[in-house]
Amino acid sequence: MRQDEKERDFLTGIVKSPVVQRCCSFRFILILPLFLMIPTCSHKMDEPAKDEDDPCSNAIGNGNEIIPGPAGPGGGDFDQVFRSLEVDPVNPDVVYLGTERNGIVKTSDGGVTWHRQRQGMRHSASAYPEVWDIAVSPSNLRLVIAATADSPGPVAGDYPSSAACVYLSSDAGATWTRSNCGLTNSYALCVRFDLRNPSVLVLGIGAGKATFTALVGQPFDGALMHSTDGGINWNASAAPAGPDKNVFWILRTYGSGTTGFATFGLCLDDTSKNLGFLRSEDGGRNWTAFAPTLRKRMITAFDVSTDGRILRAVERDAFSVFQSSNSGSSWTTIAAPANGPIKMSPSNPNVVLFCSSEKVYRSTNGLQSRDLVLAAMGRVDDIEFAPSKPNVVYLATQGYHIYRSTDSGASWSHLVSLRAAGILN
Repeated sequence: MRQDEKERDFLTGIVKSPVVQRCCSFRFILILPLFLMIPTCSHKMDEPAKDEDDPCSNAIGNGNEIIPGPAGPGGGDFDQVFRSLEVDPVNPDVVYLGTERNGIVKTSDGGVTWHRQRQGMRHSASAYPEVWDIAVSPSNLRLVIAATADSPGPVAGDYPSSAACVYLSSDAGATWTRSNCGLTNSYALCVRFDLRNPSVLVLGIGAGKATFTALVGQPFDGALMHSTDGGINWNASAAPAGPDKNVFWILRTYGSGTTGFATFGLCLDDTSKNLGFLRSEDGGRNWTAFAPTLRKRMITAFDVSTDGRILRAVERDAFSVFQSSNSGSSWTTIAAPANGPIKMSPSNPNVVLFCSSEKVYRSTNGLQSRDLVLAAMGRVDDIEFAPSKPNVVYLATQGYHIYRSTDSGASWSHLVSLRAAGILN
């Protein structure tokens, strides 16, 4: 994962600089035969600008200027997809995928063709923010939200971090608008819609220190946030003490009545400060801790069954799976070559797919046994079952190789390499 250190050059074209235009007043001095326009600033050039007309920093900025993004991995980028693979809740042929620095791609025909969708997304001179997660509303399929990140840092101002955070689309990804009211750290890592109410969303913001020069080393708090108006405004959720020190990489939803949300709070500097497993059953407003025996573990992947009773979790480099069949009250450890994503079929929790680097394993009996079903062309970053047709599964790897299965993961077809096919050029 790379936290971009690129900055805008404030010393060139100073009068045209967005910082000067927003933060400075101008004096006109008559020096015959010319008028000179002198900018006078009330604060330092590297301080965030205060824009009374856009207090949430939701302006499009340079989002209408479409750029290709990086031509390949390098400089700290690895062509990761993080956890951004998302299958439409109704149509299994519609799939969204985020990239590390090239925006978002989408297919509407099951992976035969792919199109880039980045209109409205801010960017640096050469790259878009990292797209960590994408969610489609089950109640309004045209409503899509993306959690994006650069370095931890301010949402507003002329910083590398201010191109990132939350983007909303009301036209199935064709165009995007920023939606960050209530947020102070742009390091957005995961987002989910309520299963039955498109107005309710939950968002995970990751703690960390800024990596760009202007604010290098300055800490920015992690948080769990919720929205009750479709992601227009965000409010801090009530959680056990310590979310400001945690990152939240994964959000899962479950339940047939009230939607439940589950996440894992992880402190990358000191796992003793992990919040561990948390759940909310009131739309993300309040969170309670569970599974205390796993709290200090480096849990980097987990899944929850549709009814919320079965949980399976993977600890980094432990090569085993923690499993609970009573909503996290007790756990057993299963030896398995697991060190990556893990997913259960929404129609049958005994069908489990899990990974270790590029290898994909499948179990049909709740991990009592497993079979190696795929050696992918890169480390597997994400797997998603199609909610409406669980025999259809998609998989995406580092390097942007995308696979599809039509038999619940028993066999796979390589759909595309986004780089080799020229889709990201």
